Amino acid sequence: MIRAIVACHNRRALTVRAVLGLALAARQADVAIEFTIYDDGSTDGTAGALLDLGLHLTIVPGAGSDFWALSMARAEAHALIGANPGDSVFWFNDDAEFDANALSVLLRCARKHPGAVVVGALRDPTTQVVTYGGFRREGWHPRSFRLVPIADRSTPVDTFNGNAVLVPIAAARRVGGIDGGFSHSLADIDYGLRCRWLSIPVLVAPGSIGTCARNPSGPAGGVRRKWRQFIGVTGGGHFASTRRFVRRHEPAKWPAAIVVTYLLWWSRHFAALVQST
Repeated sequence: MIRAIVACHNRRALTVRAVLGLALAARQADVAIEFTIYDDGSTDGTAGALLDLGLHLTIVPGAGSDFWALSMARAEAHALIGANPGDSVFWFNDDAEFDANALSVLLRCARKHPGAVVVGALRDPTTQVVTYGGFRREGWHPRSFRLVPIADRSTPVDTFNGNAVLVPIAAARRVGGIDGGFSHSLADIDYGLRCRWLSIPVLVAPGSIGTCARNPSGPAGGVRRKWRQFIGVTGGGHFASTRRFVRRHEPAKWPAAIVVTYLLWWSRHFAALVQST
């Protein structure tokens, strides 16, 4: 049994497409699938459209302010209730479009590597270059990672994006769940690193299993607006989430890591700021 979990908010068409794609992939893989969907306060009819699909799914309602990390943590907690030892939890993002053999690829890799967390690489729909998948550490900074390219064999990695991840139930229980104390970013990176602490292998499956375009790098309208987005609750530089991450993964040098995080951002944007003043 695959227990698929996703967080959604006002993206009805995308959410329905992703769920249907996974249902078809489960049918091709000949595996049962149940969906736990954390609908964080959608007002566009997402819940009704999903229920109309006639699939085995549960919708957990949110108030609209939980964002990705807490939404996924609550979806995971719900999905683990009554789970059997042979089950797996599959994280996915609703903006991914999955290939028909997506789950077959992941399950084949999981059978070859019992107990491992298996990550599915996603590619850009136009360029076919990897957009989300596994990461390897690169440099001293605790948030410095390199996205590994698509390969024709399974690839060990240090951590991952949470867009398409198959987690055995035993591993999910050992790790202790997605950390909902993060805001929107870093909970997936943190989870992968916690797997490594526990010597749980993390692998990217061979090839890729679907498409997902990269999120925009930031809003238009100048450096100051981009800075506000970066440190906002959904931004990669949200202070509370950044502090939570670096204190956990580099406790001896977390103050310096936080300072460097923001200095690096400003160094990359300084020229644009000068031009705008």
